[in-house]
Order: sequence, then structure tokens, then C-alpha cells
Amino acid sequence: MSGLDPGMEVRETAISDIEVRSTLTIAAGPVLDKMVDELADTRFSILLADRTSRIVDRRVTSSTIGRALDRVLAVPGFQYLEEVSGTNSLATAFELRRPIAVTGEEHFLEALRCFCCYGAPIIHPVTHRLEGVIDVSGPVADATTLLGPFLMRAARDIEERLLEGSRMAEKQLLAEFQAHANQRRYAVVALGENLVLTNSAAVDLVKGSDHVALRAIAADLPGTAPVECSLTLASGTEVSVRARAVTGSHGGALFEITEGGTPKSRRPAATGGAPVIGAPDNEPILTGLSRTILITGEPGTGRTTTARTIGGPECTVFDAADAIGDEERWFLDVRSALLKNDGSIVIDNIDGLSPWLAGQLAGPVRVSRNPVVLTSAPVPDLDNPHRALASLALTRHELQPLRTYPHKLAAFAKSVLAELLPESTVELAPSALHLLATQPWPGNIRELRAVLEYAARGRERGMIVEHDLPDTVRMNTSTARSLTLMETAERDAIVAALRTSNGNRAAAAAELGIGRTTLYARLRRYGIAESVPRPGVRNRNS
Repeated sequence: MSGLDPGMEVRETAISDIEVRSTLTIAAGPVLDKMVDELADTRFSILLADRTSRIVDRRVTSSTIGRALDRVLAVPGFQYLEEVSGTNSLATAFELRRPIAVTGEEHFLEALRCFCCYGAPIIHPVTHRLEGVIDVSGPVADATTLLGPFLMRAARDIEERLLEGSRMAEKQLLAEFQAHANQRRYAVVALGENLVLTNSAAVDLVKGSDHVALRAIAADLPGTAPVECSLTLASGTEVSVRARAVTGSHGGALFEITEGGTPKSRRPAATGGAPVIGAPDNEPILTGLSRTILITGEPGTGRTTTARTIGGPECTVFDAADAIGDEERWFLDVRSALLKNDGSIVIDNIDGLSPWLAGQLAGPVRVSRNPVVLTSAPVPDLDNPHRALASLALTRHELQPLRTYPHKLAAFAKSVLAELLPESTVELAPSALHLLATQPWPGNIRELRAVLEYAARGRERGMIVEHDLPDTVRMNTSTARSLTLMETAERDAIVAALRTSNGNRAAAAAELGIGRTTLYARLRRYGIAESVPRPGVRNRNS
């Protein structure tokens, strides 16, 4: 069903950076050290995978077994799933949630039949959730039943250390919460890895879906220094949030939440009924001083919706896609509207125009007395004729990609869901919201809408849970956590540098002021494609 053939190699997927100081790796470290000592005179290796079956640690007793593992991609950062590697002790133990031994011919892929493998799941004693998988592998000639009990003892030792670590982290978080929980003037929420604490004021104010936004804020906390910000809760209430990390709590944070302001009113729907999620907070007034406005952003960020809203309900819209096949006729229609119409003109996707058409359009836009709204890809991605056209706009708004504000995703998802099912009571469960917040969203709001439309199909009430989401979302675990704002900014800067250098990594590294080795590591961490398409070489008429 996954398209694997026994004669295939392990199917390559993205190899991402790993979190070396996670709760699992900290708990497993001493146990793995002891296992290495006990296996020192053997040809066995040790692999540790996290709760998504991504390898986070590897210990080898010889260079020979290390090279053998490299050939089958058993390396840190690789997600060892049955969909890419078939039956084996790591992926199958992850799938079945129980210990398993797979030796020689029992492997599905011939490339793995030189190994004897023993795998066991690691279950958290408190939450009873799968935390990871530990695996011992070696040459098939060295297969022995003695490794089963040896591996199970190691798994139990790691689980015991997870329990001890959870108790200590929970004690730290509980102590911090108790020091502030008696406050009646504001809500207090403490969020740990597997723990949520709230005072009575927070019970009425903060819903489960708000925890996703709070955890996104916690991911950006700089050490123990407090951070203050504003937030719109799922209920629509505007609140002020004071957040700070709790030392020794494994990423736990304490939030003091105070009501302030009034609930935001929902923005009017644009053509097709889509909520204007990507629109600027302060929509400009089309006057003589701002007659031409430019809306830029990645595909799916709401450029068209924002432009139509700014242009008004009576605006005339021209899409660059309609110019395909008859550029001259399209140009004449646009020029006529620019010179004669008395209403607003929206010219959508100017980056899709041919260079000739972009150059021809600059003159009529410049002399038009009508309000004009242009939309395009980010200005750095434009060719010279398109940049010249975009430069006519004295007012510009750049719509940020969805991945840059995970703390607002819950509010956006609720708005989209309300538009899709206006008469229903369907809601998103916190687990589903958390999974949505970890996605990279290359298609931005457009992709979010498609995902929610799939998840809500045929529903009139109830909760959308994780299993209702499409497989492309549930199986996309390339990032163990959502990127912080700083990481998102770094990723976008790398992509921009690669585009500017036409994919030349050496030139991009020089522009960014980093070494090529550092650049390669960042490419793996952020899952940036091997090649970034040159913005100037695409065929604008196809």
C-alpha cells in the first residue's frame, strides 16, 4: 500500500535537525551510556527514536556497523517509518506499540536483511503515551535471544528516569503556580509538558483551544525574563498576557492573563465568503495620497481577499491569469478601466504578467485617477519590469505567512470554520489545534481552509479531533515543534538569500555572513528544498 518493493533501498525522506536536550534524550542518556559499555566487545549498535519514530540518538561499537547503518539511512534526524523502510524492529515497534524482534529474512526490504534487530517502545509512566522506541541492531550472524531481556531492561530504566524527571518538573511548576494561584484579579495558567494548572478565574476565561496559543508564546520566551503581549482568546475576548518560563520544568511556563479591551468584531467576508484573515489591521483609505496600493505576500496569504476588501464591493477586478492567450486584448480592457472608470481597480497577481505586459501597464496605472490596488509576490521575488510596476504604489502592505504567527492560528481556524459551517456548532479539539499549529503551511490560509473543509465534511456538531484531519497533516511530523518567531525569520532570510543567488549556496552563505557548513545545517533543520527556483526563469504565460 505504501508503494514499497522488497528490492528497493530505504526510501529517502527529509533528514531534519534533532532536539538534543529533549526530555527523552536527557532521560535516556545515562542508560545508553551503560548499554554501550556492556556491548563494547560486540558488533551491535543502539538507536533511540522519539515519539514520531525519528532517530534522535545513535551509538555504535565499531565503524563497520556505523557504515552499514548509514547505507540504510539509520542516522539521527531520519524518520524510520514502515512507509519508508518496511518491517523492522524500529518502525514496527513504533507501529505496534510493543516489543518485537526482526531478524534476517523477516525484514521486508532486502537491504535490511543483513541485520538482526530488537526494538521496544518507551511508554511514559504518567501519561501512558509513547515517548519513543529503543533498538539494538547488529549483523544477522550475531542474532541471540539474550538481547530481548537486555533491551527490555533498558526500556524500563528509561521509563523510570522519565518518571523521576516528570515528578521534579511538575514539582517546580506546581510550586510556581501555587505562589500566584490565589490572585483573584487575573487568571493564572501553568502549562507543562503533560500538565495544565488553572486558578478559578482562568476556568471561566481560558478554553482548551487557547492553550495552543499560550504554548506558542511559551516557545518564544527568552530564558526566565517575563514577556508581555496581547492575545485574542477563542471567545473573542482581548486579554493582556504576562508570561515567563519556569526553571527546571522542562519547558513549562506561567501565564498571568488580564482582560482588557473589547472583543474584536469579525471582518466582513470578501467575494466567495472567505473571511479576510490576511488583511492588514488598519485598512488604508483610498485617497489621492494613496491612490495606488500594493499588497504582497506568499501564495495563499489572502492577497486577493485583502485587495477586494480595500477596493470595496463595487471594485473592478482584473486577474493576470486572464491575460494568457490574448495579452493585447486584456491590456486594452485594463487600460480602458484605468482611464475611464470612476471606481476602484484591482489588478491581481501582477507577478504573473509577462515582462512586456508589466511594462505596458505601468503608464496607465501611473496616470489613472482611479484608486488602484495591485497584488503580487514579495517584491524581492519580482523581475525588473514587475518591480517598476510595483514601485508606483506609495502604500504597501506585506501579508505575513501563516507559519509566522502560530499563536493566532486558533482564532484564524475558528473564523474559517465559522464561514464553512455558519449554522453548525462544530469546534476544533485542542489536540487538533496543536497539530495544526506545528504545520509549515506552504499554502498558507488557502491550505488551512482546504484542511478544515476536509475535516468538517458532513458534520453539523461535535469536535474535530486529530484523526479527522487529512493524512498529509497527521503524518507531517518533520518538525517536532513549531518554529519560534526568530527561527521563522532565519528560515525566511535563508530562502530569500538562495533566491537572490539563484540557488548558489556559497553565494547565499556569503550574503548571510555564515559558513557553508552552517547553511547546510540550517537547510536540514528547516526542511528547505535542495533547490530554490529562480524567480526570473519561470514561464509567465504557462
